[in-house]
Amino acid sequence: MNKIFEIFKQYKKELTWIYMFMLLTELFIISTPFLLGKSIDGLINGSWFWLVFLGISYFLSNFFNYKRMVYDTKVYTKIYNNIVFKFLKKEDVDTSTKIARTDMAHEIVSVLEGYVHYYIATIVTIIGSIGFIYSENYKVGMLISFAFILILGSVCILYSKIKQAITLRNTHFEKKGESIHGGYETSVSFFNRRRKLEIFESTLQGKNWFLVGAIKNLFLFLSIILLVTTTKNITIGSVVTVYSYVNNFLISLLSIPVAVEMYSRLSDILKRIN
Repeated sequence: MNKIFEIFKQYKKELTWIYMFMLLTELFIISTPFLLGKSIDGLINGSWFWLVFLGISYFLSNFFNYKRMVYDTKVYTKIYNNIVFKFLKKEDVDTSTKIARTDMAHEIVSVLEGYVHYYIATIVTIIGSIGFIYSENYKVGMLISFAFILILGSVCILYSKIKQAITLRNTHFEKKGESIHGGYETSVSFFNRRRKLEIFESTLQGKNWFLVGAIKNLFLFLSIILLVTTTKNITIGSVVTVYSYVNNFLISLLSIPVAVEMYSRLSDILKRIN
């Protein structure tokens, strides 16, 4: 993973601006369920006070997201080109492997552009959501905290097989140019093998997502029952707020299998490129 840290160091200023815009966007987004609940209760009582803040929150989240989108593509395309140009200078690598690995290099930039953004959003959502939930009903907070353990356990069950599938697929992909150059028969064999590897990996990922999705839905169902049955003088706005934060928290926990898959893909690619 040293390559990722080198990129962060080299483009520290540019990436800091991108992630700052992303962080500000997510901070306003995480406040939305709270402001929405307050707005609902306020409108029921004839007050528009919280609705104004809700509108401001929507505007600012969209504004900072716009600023990030305008700026980040210029940075990420520059990073990708620099990675590829350095690799293409190597003379001891055949053309087929170069083609495959320059394509793979795009996944490194995808980590910076997609996954880092995703995890900034996830961290803000998890911390913000669990804080609001515990302040509203600590019993619900304790219940959904237990979901983290179960989701982590389900991911660990299939992790080694997913890692193996990723390694096999990348090794096979490096032979693409060689297989096509070998003629029709070798090309057919290559693509049939690639199809089987993709089906195998997709099946493992499907099982993983089924497990964590089932856990997420179960805890969302139990949380709503616990909230309604244990909270005195509950308001409509409070129900909307807690439901939203519980749902956001549990969805954010689904980032665990995404993180495992991302780390496996990136580690394998970096070994090949370096």
